[in-house]
Amino acid sequence: MRSVTTITQTVKDWLDPQNPDLQKAVEKTVSEGLFSTEDIQHQLTVLRRNVENGEVKEWVLISGLTEKKNARDKNVLCLHAGNLPLVGFQTALGVILSGANYYGKLSRKDPYLLASFLKEIQQANTEQEIHFSTDLDSFKNLEADTVVFAGSENSVPAVKEEIQRLNSAKKDVNYIIRTAKFSIAFLDEWNEEVKEDLVEAMLRYGGKGCRSVAMVVAKFGLDEVKEELQISIKNFWQANPQHQKPAPELRYQFAYNEGIQRNQLWTEDFLIQETEEQPETDFKVNWVKGGQEKVKELRARSGDLLQSVYNTGIDIHGLNTEPLAQAQRPPLYWKPDGVDVIVTVSDFSD
Repeated sequence: MRSVTTITQTVKDWLDPQNPDLQKAVEKTVSEGLFSTEDIQHQLTVLRRNVENGEVKEWVLISGLTEKKNARDKNVLCLHAGNLPLVGFQTALGVILSGANYYGKLSRKDPYLLASFLKEIQQANTEQEIHFSTDLDSFKNLEADTVVFAGSENSVPAVKEEIQRLNSAKKDVNYIIRTAKFSIAFLDEWNEEVKEDLVEAMLRYGGKGCRSVAMVVAKFGLDEVKEELQISIKNFWQANPQHQKPAPELRYQFAYNEGIQRNQLWTEDFLIQETEEQPETDFKVNWVKGGQEKVKELRARSGDLLQSVYNTGIDIHGLNTEPLAQAQRPPLYWKPDGVDVIVTVSDFSD
């Protein structure tokens, strides 16, 4: 298992803005229309802050990883999503920190950014196997001990079947399945800071991430803040132009809402509507007027689809919450779906 100091330094070197390999990966990603420059730079800025804050070492301490408790000699196959730039970075880093051999199936929607990091780890590594490809066939007969999969819940059976066909995992493989789709924000106050945090939490990456806010529970109705929100949303899009555009269904939803006189905020490429329905479409947020009990009700109703509940200063009794300001700026050691990848692949409990 490589030292935390060595891994941390390798990550820092990779994140250096002058790193030509990283620059090339960013340029290729943008030129092929996969992600915007603004979203990529946002992600890189967050990671630089994480590393500079000592969060690599902190994550190792929190997980309980030691020379005796680790995943050394285990093979871990990671099937990374590609809905956000570098969305698989935390998983890849966690597996490498655990001491396991890392095998990564990269998404064709994000084939360059994570690969540029893995190449640097691969070059500096002498103790672990580091392999990656955009083709699952590359991992035929791997017989992995653990498979980490992030994606649609509907695709899980087909993915498992393909892994078995290729003999890419052992029969008793440990699956870590991540299928959460969205997060909830609870607003018990309204000010300039809350407004800006909410807009970024809703709009960053087009709202496609599981940490993206797709439901808002507020002590006030949408009408009370609609004009301010509309201006902030317009300003955000101007500063962060998106490659992807919402599906036509969003316009149909707007027309439907008009017909039934449902309160909504429509900006041509984003829709906020007052309804308690479960979020199903990107570029759309459902707004609910209510308090903490309403948040708990929606949390229970959403089940595994919900990733996180954010607050604006007040904790919600009985629920684990995070600050809204961290929605698109999570620490390295945050737990997707409540699971710490270091702990799980190392097969010990916190």
